[in-house]
This record gives sequence, structure tokens and C-alpha cells, in this order.
Amino acid sequence: MLDKDVNNTYSDPKKSFSVILDSMRMKSDFLMNLEIRTEEDRKKLFEVFFHHKKFYSQVAESTPLSEFSTLYSKMKDTSLPYDDRVNMFINSVKGMELKDLRDMARELLHYLQPTDFPLWNRWIWNEEKNSGSITYVLKDNVTLENRDDFISAVNELKSILSIFGLDTSNYYPTTLFLVYSYVRYLDYTTHLAIDKKAAGLLPTHLSTTALVLGLKPFLKVVKYAHS
Repeated sequence: MLDKDVNNTYSDPKKSFSVILDSMRMKSDFLMNLEIRTEEDRKKLFEVFFHHKKFYSQVAESTPLSEFSTLYSKMKDTSLPYDDRVNMFINSVKGMELKDLRDMARELLHYLQPTDFPLWNRWIWNEEKNSGSITYVLKDNVTLENRDDFISAVNELKSILSIFGLDTSNYYPTTLFLVYSYVRYLDYTTHLAIDKKAAGLLPTHLSTTALVLGLKPFLKVVKYAHS
């Protein structure tokens, strides 16, 4: 059983959830409307990918801007199959390892088409190691064998969350739930190594979730609008 999470972005967890969902919508809008015309545009793209922004300089040095611009336009082309776009990203972008390229492409497609594609990176489900936060919520003795199993599990989770009023017609709630589960798991595994006196200095679970989702720039806008 999960204890109540006393570490939340706000004193009201529901408000935290609402703010994060608003920020996710803003991230989708930003990515859908973004055109890569200048180096500053490419830098703005990387700024909203928490894990990948550290690779910006390497990518800028290794992948010509004109090629990246063409690639980004193709990534936004909804007529192209999901796998084709992931593979295009992997084969076109230089400066990152394969696992990071795959994760960034999948996160990008999730936000470009949140009603069609769940977030799928290696901390959600690592198909090679059969690990990740989706495995924390599976029934005993149930394992994911392939992508169809993963999608089926996410859709089942989506249905369960909708019963509790988290029905947004897209995959934002499953993304938030699975990343939050990942953050809490990391917190649990490292808790004993941290001096409890320093607990107040650590980011809260929902704050960390928003950070991992690359929502920091959008959270500032949402909080300002609500102030």
C-alpha cells in the first residue's frame, strides 16, 4: 500500500496535479507550434527535455541546423507512422547515444500527439531489461513481452485512472502517474542514504515529477497566470 505523499508541490495535491496537467498542455502546444529556423529555436527545443538538454551542444556541433529543421518538420507530420519517425530521429541526429535518441524521439511524439501515443522511455518501460515504472503496477506474475503488451497495460491504467475522474481523453494522466511512480521509487530506494534532517531541502515528489517531465519553463507561466 502507498502512504499518503506528504511531499507535494502545493499543500493541495489536486492543485499540483491540475497545474502539472496545464503545463503538459502548454508543452504540447509549444512543440506543435515550434519551427526550427535558428540555433536559438533548436536550443529552446532541448530546454524542455529534462534529460536531453545536456546534449544540446553535442547535437548542435554534430547535426547541421538545416538537417535538424527538416527532421523536426517530419516529426510533426502526423501522416507518417510512429516507428518511421522514431527511426528517422535516431538515424539523423548525431551527438547522443542510441538509447537517448530513442527516448527523446518517443517523448517528442508523445507531446506532439498526446491522444495517440503514451510516453514511452526507458524509465517508463525498458523493453530490453523489462524494467521501469509500468512494472510496479502490474499484477503478480505478469510481465510485458512486447510493445503490444506495454500499450495494453498503459491503456488499462488509463481506464482505471478515468474511473477516478482523471479522464482527459489523452495520455497525460498515465504519463504523470508513471513518472510520479518512478520518482517515488527512486526516493524510496535512496531514502536510507539521506540524512532526514536534510529532507526539507530536497525537491518534493510532484515537483521532481514536473522537473523530469521537462515542465519547468511552463510551470512558471502557469503559476504566474494563477497568481
